[in-house]
Amino acid sequence: MTISFQKKIFLGFIINIIVVIAAAWIFLIRINTTRDTMMDVKLDALEIFLFTLSILLLIVVYFIIRSQLKAKEKAQNLLEENKKLLQSILDNTSNPVFIKKLNGEYLLINKNFGELFGTTNERIIGKTDYDFLPKEIAEMYRNSDLEVAKKLTELKSEETIEQKDGIHTYIAVKFPLYDATGRIYAIGGISTDITERKKLEDSLRATDAFFNMSFDIFTVAKNDHFIKINAAFTNTLGYTQQDLDEIKFMDLTHPEDRATSDEVLAEIRKGKTVISFKNRVRHKDGSYRWLDWNSNIDLKDGIIYSAARDITETVEMGIEQQKAVDELYENEEKLRVIVENIGEGVIVANADKKVILANYMANDIFGIEEDDKISTDLTAHFELYFPDEKTVFPAQNLPMERAFNGEITDDVDVVLWDPDSREKRRVLISGRPLVDQDNNIVAAVVTIKDISQYKKMEEELEETENKYRKLIGFKNDKKDEKEEDKDKKKPLE
Repeated sequence: MTISFQKKIFLGFIINIIVVIAAAWIFLIRINTTRDTMMDVKLDALEIFLFTLSILLLIVVYFIIRSQLKAKEKAQNLLEENKKLLQSILDNTSNPVFIKKLNGEYLLINKNFGELFGTTNERIIGKTDYDFLPKEIAEMYRNSDLEVAKKLTELKSEETIEQKDGIHTYIAVKFPLYDATGRIYAIGGISTDITERKKLEDSLRATDAFFNMSFDIFTVAKNDHFIKINAAFTNTLGYTQQDLDEIKFMDLTHPEDRATSDEVLAEIRKGKTVISFKNRVRHKDGSYRWLDWNSNIDLKDGIIYSAARDITETVEMGIEQQKAVDELYENEEKLRVIVENIGEGVIVANADKKVILANYMANDIFGIEEDDKISTDLTAHFELYFPDEKTVFPAQNLPMERAFNGEITDDVDVVLWDPDSREKRRVLISGRPLVDQDNNIVAAVVTIKDISQYKKMEEELEETENKYRKLIGFKNDKKDEKEEDKDKKKPLE
């Protein structure tokens, strides 16, 4: 059994008292005048024993006290070393740390705390928050200290402190400190600067708001899965984040686009930024949507960031437009074949009165192979006459001009005289305006039917008829007069 230092001292003290009492008793016995000699010898021996015992006890007590003092000194030195070590550790941490008594007086602060509030450990010991902080702030700190002491539990709070480089945000944790008996004797506190984290959280919060509010699709992918999608993705393709946790994103690609998509993904994983890559992605209902992707990768973490836009309607519209263009081209070819095989000259002019189409017959009539060199103004190519071949035909009455004015004309009889070749053509010209959905004239179509041969045959038949009539002695005064008039004219021959 181990005897404590206090018990050892107390035991030595009791034994010494007994020795002193025994020595006093011997002294009193010797005062008696009728002393026994034998008794004196025994008492002398006892007195020497008690004295020797007292000396031994004093020596033992001395060494006990000395060893305890050395142990205490060693413990004190160790305590001082530990205190310095603790102070050194606290001073080298980036977090402000303090320890206060229950009455609010500081017992210990570290270097970071001192720099934060402009003080030192030596100056602040024994002082309270009221000694160096504004009353409102000191009151707030004191209330939180009392709450910790009352509830005997740690307390976390967010605090802002004005510093040289601006306002900093801290997470302050206060906790109770207990002595050997389990009683609270002080309050400790550690603060962590979360200013940058706070800014990052605010930034991420704003980013998430944009991420989720954007009409464009945003995705974050890693290890062949979409690890984050925004609301636009769900609205466009029907999948939730939970759905996509079980699906590899490449499995959503249309089979016909898979090979190309694999090649693009390989380029992205090498660090290449891909802009405007289009493929088809399967909707949750089984249909496919066309998406236009822009993607890049964080090579360090292997995270692919992508933005996409649904271009299904645009693509389908483009397909429909191409189909319409193909059909229009096919119809134009059919129309051109038909027009080329019509026995009449056909001219089409746009709203600027430029010829954009002339068939083979029209080229023959004008003697011009290039369509765009044909003028809508026939007076640029011919002299125009009425059928009497004397009266000049006014250009403004031509079907082309009238068509641009919105009029429809049929079989306007005109004689075309080419002064260069000195040839004439008797033609019937018809005109039609072409209008759009707003009833605006956008083009005009003119057909020219050469009836010169028919008229010539008609005249020849009439001459033959007259000859036979004369042979049989039949005279038609009106026809004879007409024949005479015809002989008198012939100004174009």
